[in-house]
Amino acid sequence: MYKINHFFILYNPQQISEIIQATMVGDADHLVQNLLIDSRQLTEPALSVFIALKTERNDAHQYIYGLCQKGVKTFIVQQIPENCTGLKDNVCFLIVSDTLKALQQLAAFHRKEFKIPVIGVTGSNGKTIVKEWLYQLLKSDYVISRSPKSYNSQVGVPLSVWQLNTGHELGIFEAGISAPGEMDLLREIIRPTIGVLTSLGTAHDEGFSDSSQKLKEKLLLFTNSETVIVNALSFKKEHFELVKKNVFLISKSPNATLEILKTENLFTHTHVKAHYKAGEINIDIPFTDSASVENAITCWAVMLHLNIPHSEIEKRMLLLQTVAMRLELKLGNNNCVLINDFYNSDINALEIALHHQKQQNRGGKKVVILSDIEQSGKPSAELYEYVSRLVTQFQIDQLIGIGKEISSQKHLFKTEANFFINTESFVAESKTNPDLQFHNSIILLKGARSFGFEKISKQLQQKSHDTILEINLNSLLHNLNFYRSQVGKDTKIMCMVKATGYGSGSTEIAFTLQHHHADYLAVAYADEGVELRKAGIHLPIMVMSPEESSYDDMIEYRLEPEIYSFKIAKEFLHALQHKAITESYPVHIKLDTGMHRLGFEEEHLDELCSLLKKETLFKVKSIFSHLVASDDKSFDEFTNTQISLFEKMASQIENAIGYHAIKHICNSGAITRMKQAHYNMVRLGIGMYGVGFNEIEKQNIQNISSLKTRISQLKHLQAGDTVGYNRKGIASQQTTIATIPIGYADGFSRKLGSGNYAVFINGKSCKTIGNICMDMCMVDVTFVNCQEGDEVIVFETTEQLMELSKAMETIPYEVLTGISSRVKRVYVQE
Repeated sequence: MYKINHFFILYNPQQISEIIQATMVGDADHLVQNLLIDSRQLTEPALSVFIALKTERNDAHQYIYGLCQKGVKTFIVQQIPENCTGLKDNVCFLIVSDTLKALQQLAAFHRKEFKIPVIGVTGSNGKTIVKEWLYQLLKSDYVISRSPKSYNSQVGVPLSVWQLNTGHELGIFEAGISAPGEMDLLREIIRPTIGVLTSLGTAHDEGFSDSSQKLKEKLLLFTNSETVIVNALSFKKEHFELVKKNVFLISKSPNATLEILKTENLFTHTHVKAHYKAGEINIDIPFTDSASVENAITCWAVMLHLNIPHSEIEKRMLLLQTVAMRLELKLGNNNCVLINDFYNSDINALEIALHHQKQQNRGGKKVVILSDIEQSGKPSAELYEYVSRLVTQFQIDQLIGIGKEISSQKHLFKTEANFFINTESFVAESKTNPDLQFHNSIILLKGARSFGFEKISKQLQQKSHDTILEINLNSLLHNLNFYRSQVGKDTKIMCMVKATGYGSGSTEIAFTLQHHHADYLAVAYADEGVELRKAGIHLPIMVMSPEESSYDDMIEYRLEPEIYSFKIAKEFLHALQHKAITESYPVHIKLDTGMHRLGFEEEHLDELCSLLKKETLFKVKSIFSHLVASDDKSFDEFTNTQISLFEKMASQIENAIGYHAIKHICNSGAITRMKQAHYNMVRLGIGMYGVGFNEIEKQNIQNISSLKTRISQLKHLQAGDTVGYNRKGIASQQTTIATIPIGYADGFSRKLGSGNYAVFINGKSCKTIGNICMDMCMVDVTFVNCQEGDEVIVFETTEQLMELSKAMETIPYEVLTGISSRVKRVYVQE
């Protein structure tokens, strides 16, 4: 009935017409793979069907003509636009009475084509978190299709389910409703075999008579489900009566399937004790807030139901990562801090956001920019009276209300306040009204998505980060010349610029190396090489991890692959033939002499030689291997064994192909120690960036990078005052602390908190105090003469970088490559 294209089901317009009971007009001789509802997201015109949805704000029929011009051939419409009547011979129009209903019908039909388990997730809160965490926890067991972001609406669910293809083994889709009758439609689209109810809260209360009616509606998603898992930890007594007796129940009741006996907050994680089946089980959850703990318990129950060994569940649970989708902190203009939280606008979320703003208190003015609250379930006057109390309770200095509802209740607010009907009017007036041009303020942006608060955030946020990574190009050149002095004039140097130049910025580093006549560059992946080519780098570039999807780009941009397996060799050979390449193409042969990571082993050498001798499209540019421990004297015997094996294997290859290739095995650590193995090229990596491990290197190379920031605020504490999250920092005496804008999101690890590392301010060492936050941390400056705005050195010498690495329990490579991209790179050269 349909065709398969790379796991995706292709439908023709005639089939779609029958599914949605449409009147078909025009040419039906083509296939459809993609659903398109936003004309700006068009990627594959010929394979897309555009569904012209009508809403209160927009009629998508107006975009049809333009899409026809771009190559879209299939449209689901409620009527053919007048300007498209002459296009019927080139495209197909499927006319229905309701395009939204047609979208849902099409997705429901598509879902029936798959006989795989599907988890349907609903609830008042936590749907997206639970869905994303289930993906994290189960992705090693199944090939999973899941809802993107929070696609859980009458439109989002069909788009999510449409992503199912024949390669998927499990689906995880979330469903959200705001009124009775909506879940019946979503149930037919998702058809969950396993149902999960995450919670029952106040979101969307206004659409239901009471919470019991809302619960009944949500449970309709699971009418035909084989198993239903209900997290009833937030249930009221009357809610339990609505749940069937055979569900997997999570609660504190002895009758629960998973009876929660105890939750213990241990500051860095939460320990949960429960009773399940015949005995007691325990789990550690890497979060401490109640919402995350409750969501993780829901995931725990799902995994128990799926019979995943509990020892495995325990390991995976500890690896759960925060789902970044809501609240973010950015530096704003005029020494302001922005807290962006325009993911939703329910009243519970507002209170949480106000707590977060309070925690970020640095002095100065507290401002809240708030849209209409759309999911409260309360009458307008009652709702905004409560909001007014919150504003007073959290000592907000200025409120900006945006929306018709909040503006209609402006008389309720006693604090300084300004009101606007929409976001656009606020943005326009804020450019000229001094009262709306904030200085030294902590600004909370809390709005529903429909209000487009991104426009406000863009206007208010600072364009650069106070934290910078300064790269000294003179020192880079000094190090390159030092290593050149260690090798013969006929020995080439391949410079490693992978991982964004070890965190320093690959393009700028590459330009400097090219200008100073480096011989070769090496990157990890093809896209890094493509970026360099587009920037104007013409040096030969080796790609160390070629991937089949990138071969065309590699050939187009003349990037040279590392060939480490027969699979890669055959795939790349096929790509050359497909591109009709007739001249020999340069490749680099990787040999495994003991690293046991990538490369051909000695037992495969005869087969490799036969392949290279036969395939004239390959020009062996170099033969190389990787030393395991070249910087460690205790492993010199093994290193020399590697070198001997490499020489033997490389000689055999050269004899087979009939010509000499470049040979290289020395990395940075070996260049100064293993001069007998320089051959005709060495690979220069971490040493070029200023990190040396032996005495010769330490005495001769220079650190090229300095991580710097500035003091945001000074605070004076009394003995006993605490600092940071979880009150980890405690002032033992009168103490002055400095808050600096660098945190674990910048690469400044949480391991560095509580005095485990010291930064330098005005030449003085200043230890951290308290936990490291996402965007900032605090340091003790009690005995330092400093002021707000003073420079802070995180590291600027090799010794400081090594100390930082030690404190982070890692190596300098990870420190440098882990410095976030939001940290601005500044290049200096004398």
